[in-house]
Parts: sequence; C-alpha cells; structure tokens
Amino acid sequence: MLIKNCVLKYLQNDIWLHHTAGSYKVRMNAEAVAVLESMAARASAAEMTGDERLVYEKLEANGIAGKDTGRAGDRLIPVKKKSPLESVELEFSGRCNLTCAHCFSALSQKDMSADTLDRVFTGLDALEPVTLVVNGGEPLLNPLLPDALKRARARHMRVNVMTNATLADENTAALFAETGVAKAVVSLDFFNRMHDEIRGSGSFKRTVSGIKFLVAAKVPVFITAMVQDIVAGRLEEFRDFCVGGLGASGVRFSSVMPIGRGKDSAGRLGLAKASLKKLFSEGLLPPGDDSDDVFARLAGARNFYCNAGIGQCYISAGGKVYACHYFQNLGEEMGDLSAGPLEKIYRDYPASGAIAADFDWERLAKCKACAHFARCKGGCRARARLISGNWYDPDTFSCDMYGVQ
Repeated sequence: MLIKNCVLKYLQNDIWLHHTAGSYKVRMNAEAVAVLESMAARASAAEMTGDERLVYEKLEANGIAGKDTGRAGDRLIPVKKKSPLESVELEFSGRCNLTCAHCFSALSQKDMSADTLDRVFTGLDALEPVTLVVNGGEPLLNPLLPDALKRARARHMRVNVMTNATLADENTAALFAETGVAKAVVSLDFFNRMHDEIRGSGSFKRTVSGIKFLVAAKVPVFITAMVQDIVAGRLEEFRDFCVGGLGASGVRFSSVMPIGRGKDSAGRLGLAKASLKKLFSEGLLPPGDDSDDVFARLAGARNFYCNAGIGQCYISAGGKVYACHYFQNLGEEMGDLSAGPLEKIYRDYPASGAIAADFDWERLAKCKACAHFARCKGGCRARARLISGNWYDPDTFSCDMYGVQ
C-alpha cells in the first residue's frame, strides 16, 4: 500500500512515525511497527489482517495511507535511527530585510555558504534527524534556498520555513509546493497599522501578498502574532482574518521576549502582567502540559527538559553549532563546522559538561517549590540565563504567564 511522506524515527526508548508533509506523528512500539510494515507490503486492503486494517484506516484518515501504486518504493517506510537528534534549525540567512522592534535573534548578518550547507547535510546524513527548520533572519534572502529544500526532500525530512513572507511570490510558492514544505511559519503582527509600526512601513501589505501566494499553491501557512495590550481583546477577530480571510492553517499568539531588541522594547510593546496571565489562562498563549510526577522524572535526568543539544540543535550561517537559537544569544557553542563534522560535535556534547546536557535539576530550588512547576517545568533555562544571568533562576517570562509574583 502507499505510505505517503512518512519516516520512522527510533529513539532510545521510543519509536515515532512522522508524517513529513505535515505535523502528524504517533508513538509506536516494535509490535506496532511490524504491523505497519506488513500492512504497507500489501497490494490491496483485501489482503490485510484485522490489525493491519486498523492501522491503515487510521493513517488513511490523516491523509497518509492510500491505495497501492504497484511501485515497490511506495511500500517502504524510511527509517532514521542513527542518533536521538530529531530537529536541526538553520540560520539560513543571518540577514533580514526588516528591522523589527521586538526581534530577539543575535543575527550573524551573513548567508549560509554552499560549503557550510554541504557540511550541514553531511551531518544530517550521519545523524538522521526528522525535521529541518530553515530560519533567519530572512531565509528567502539566501539564493541557496532551492538547493537546501530539494536536498532535504531527498532525505525524507520534514521542512519548516520561518519567514516574514514579504519576499514570497509565485516562484517561492511553487518551490515550496514542489519540495513539500510542511509548513511556512509567517510572522504577522495583527492589522496594518500595528504591524507596520513594529516591522516597517508597507510590510503588512507585502506579507499578506506573500501569504496569499503560498496559500494559493496549497502550502500550509501558520501565522505567529505578537500580542500587545491594545489588541488583546481582538484575538478572535484576528484569527478569523488569518484563517477565514487569508486561508492560513492556524494562528499562534505570543508576547514580546525581553531578549535582544525585545529587551529595550518590552515596556512599550509587551503585555501587562495581568493581560499575559489572562490570555495564558484562557489558552490563547501556549501552555505547558500537566504532569504531577514531573520533578521526580526530571531529577533523574541530566539534560534540559526541552532536550536542547540532544534532540535539537541550531546552526548559524557561519557554521557555529548551538544547543538552540537562544544559545547563540548567549554565545555558548557546541562547536564549529569549520573545525570538525557535525556528527562529532553532537556526539561529544553530552560528555563535555555543557549545562544543557548536564543540568542539575535539584538546584532549581525556587521552581521546585512553585505550585505551577508540573506545567511550567521551570520554563526555558536559556531564557532564564539571558534575563537574569543565572541558569537556575526562575524564567520570569514564564512566571508572568502563570501569575507568579
């Protein structure tokens, strides 16, 4: 049977089936994988066992499984098991055509070169992550984008592109559709006047135009929007505009991060603590997941809860490797591709004594005593360091969402 755009990712204790043309994923065990693979080998639904039919119907409902094509390759599910690395994010271009007042990125002001991109893909082959996040700056400024997307597609990767969409046109949309970009994540900060005040005159019109090109080519577009107090009561109106008016697949709201340029503009652009707590409590800002035994589990772990440097990493345009993009702000590298391959940098990191891979959860005293810890899990440790200078201080941005004084 046809299994469309799927890979199996083996981790230390889990196996995940990922749909690389979307966000769907499901945890599996060895028995379920055996059923999946035997189902995929069938020439028709009539040949399936009961268990195989159950798997087929679930995947078919998610647009993943289909009728047999007669091509043997369509019955094979690529397997990735060489490392626990799941996601790699690239500063594909450290340049940007906008100067947003709330940008927190520590941009390198250079494009990723062909040589660095080659080193990245050599590392991807050695480590077999599932997801490639193409970010910036503005990634559309780098002329190597078509090459990068095609190479990722050939490796059965899920590709997400983070863009302001002001440069997106019909050719961009066709490229994204052809290479199977799973999602274009576009920044749109509410309506015309507010967006242009933050990102520059005329940027709203250009971004909306870019979104329309992408949607017309059936590229999934997810919009991220920064909320200010002056628009806190218009979130549903804006969501309707994005989804109903522009055809976006979803909208995610956030508040300005007090990092980078955002540190200087947080007082002007940020939400009041009461507004932040209210929107968070209403589920309009991303929450954590409740887990009563969270500290018992984390106390036995040595890496950050977010798995920075283990399940994910970030590579700057110049080839410096970080545990995540916040570590670029901190200036704390895992290594540099000009000095060694990504595989070695990644595999040496857990033994290096680096904070993200050797974190002492017992020292998170204030967070441990907080009633919200089971959901917050201490927030973001790198953000806490950026805000307070200490890895073990509370992440005050997360504290404000939960209303912690």
